[in-house]
Amino acid sequence: MKMTKCIIEFFGVPVNPTDLKVDIEVKEKAKLKDVIAALRQKVPALEGNIIVPGQDHIIEGYTFNIHGRFYIDGYDDDNDLQLKDGDHIALLTIPIGG
Repeated sequence: MKMTKCIIEFFGVPVNPTDLKVDIEVKEKAKLKDVIAALRQKVPALEGNIIVPGQDHIIEGYTFNIHGRFYIDGYDDDNDLQLKDGDHIALLTIPIGG
C-alpha cells in the first residue's frame, strides 16, 4: 500500500510550542478520519483537547485547511480530498481561520 507523508501545522491550537508541526503518514486516498487517526497516534496529548476521545473526529471549533479549502469535520464532504506527498495541512481554530 502506498503511503503519503504530510505535515500538520497548528495555528491557534493549544500544543507544546516545540510541536507546532508534526509529520504524519496516511494511506493513499486518505480521508479526514485517516488524517485524524494518524495525528492521534503521533500526538496522543491531542485526544480530549482537540480530538474526540475514542473517535477519529476533531472537537467542534477546530477545522482543517487543505489546499486552500476548509474542511469542518462532520460537516464537509471530503470525497474530493487528494493528499500528495509533502502536503501541508493546517489544523486551526475556527476564529483563527475565518
